[in-house]
Parts: sequence; C-alpha cells; structure tokens
Amino acid sequence: MAVIFFVMVVASITWMLFTDPSSVLSVALAASTSGVQLTLTLAAIYIVWMAIIQVAIDAGLVDALARFMSPAIDWLFGKQSKQVRGLIATNISANMLGAGAAATPAAIQAIELMQKERISARAPDISRASTPMVMLFVLSATSMQILPTTVIGILEKYGAQDASSIILPTFIVSTVTTLIGVLFVKVFGATRKV
Repeated sequence: MAVIFFVMVVASITWMLFTDPSSVLSVALAASTSGVQLTLTLAAIYIVWMAIIQVAIDAGLVDALARFMSPAIDWLFGKQSKQVRGLIATNISANMLGAGAAATPAAIQAIELMQKERISARAPDISRASTPMVMLFVLSATSMQILPTTVIGILEKYGAQDASSIILPTFIVSTVTTLIGVLFVKVFGATRKV
C-alpha cells in the first residue's frame, strides 16, 4: 500500500511540474496546512471524549453500563471476566457516541486480557484469535453509532450547513453493517474450535 501511495504522489508531482510548475509549492503548503488543522480538530474531539470516558470509568458508570449490557455481552462474547466486560462496554458505548479513537484503547486492552486468560487457561492454538476477539474486532470496525460526534465535528470545522443531518443515515448504515458483522461472526464462529 505504501508503494502505491508513493507512486501516486510522485506521479502527481511530476504531472504538476510539467503542467503547472508554479502551483507545486502552493498546493503542497495548502495541503500541509489543511492536514495540520484537521489533526488539531480530531485531537480536540478525541481529548474531550477520552476525558469523558475516563470520568465515567472513575465514577463507576462503566461498571454499571457493563452490568446493564451484561445479557448482550454474554450473548456476543460468551462468559468473560468483569474487567473484560467493562472494557467491552466502554468500547461499545464510545463507538455508539462516534468516538472511535477513544474506543480503540479499550478494545485493545480487552483483547490483550482475553489472550492472557486463554494463555493461563492453556487454551489450544493461542496463536489464532478466538471468536470473542473476532467479535470485538468486528464490533469495533462496524461501530454502530447513535451520535457520530467525530464526523459532525469535522463537518462543522469545514463549514457544513447542517452537519447533524448525517445522524440518521449514519445510524441506519452502521446498524445494518454491525448486524451483518455479528451474524457472520456467529455463523462462522460456531464452526471454529478456537
């Protein structure tokens, strides 16, 4: 993938050098400025949501959420430890609020804990991801979103007239993809012995 990206960049710069050489530097500077601005916008959004999630963890709200989501977590992931269940609940709730980058650390920690528990239980073939690990990966990737805060923040930053108009379409699409992903993991996970 890096090779393809490199070839595209070199081809674009070469094309610009022959067609409009004076614009190469101005385009490069404008793209750099835009990239830095987008990075700062995303950083601000993620910092806010990660702080909210940390407050929720410290206040015990994540444990309460994990208890509330317990039937769904048990159905999706099987029996997991209390700590793994809390991390899964954190990941799912952060994804539902559109804070995918804030949800990722919880998913990584949950998968690491699942792997440690598999190792301590001397599970066979620990080199492959277990079905609960795959399920968490799929849920994180499809990320059913009730409120796509990150995308709304980006749209607002770039002057969208009605940034919140994406809420319903995002909810519909992310719900459908999540249901399809869960269905596939349940169907194909039942045939796995890992």
